[in-house]
Amino acid sequence: MRNRHGFTLVETLLVLVIVTGLTTLVSFEGTPHRALMVERAFWPAWQRMWTAGRQYALHHHEPLTAEVQSQRGQVLLTTQTDRVVGRLRIPPTLHLQGDSGRWPIYLSGATKAQTLRWYSSANHQVLKQTFQLGGALFYVAPENA
Repeated sequence: MRNRHGFTLVETLLVLVIVTGLTTLVSFEGTPHRALMVERAFWPAWQRMWTAGRQYALHHHEPLTAEVQSQRGQVLLTTQTDRVVGRLRIPPTLHLQGDSGRWPIYLSGATKAQTLRWYSSANHQVLKQTFQLGGALFYVAPENA
């Protein structure tokens, strides 16, 4: 019997297949969870940008336009001269339904009451984003809740 050093080709391939399988399992298992975390972080970030935009309109006595640009994956707050006051990236798993993605923030900081509907491909759920009368806050909840 020979004195062997190292691994045979079969042993090496077996270890490689096991490691590749485990790595694939671990990396794909966390993807939906990460997407949901990004979506959950989006709403408070939008609330902060929205509040800052309302304060800007009040302080500068200048109306703003809030716009959801689905094709570009962003929410914008702009002045009448198209100067961008706020910009927020939309998570790639959220999709606005319908065409109600543009509305004013008045000089008083108020806005009209409205509801936007979003589809989350991360958890396959329709979310309702409801802006209350005056627009100080908005609420996000699953549509069937």
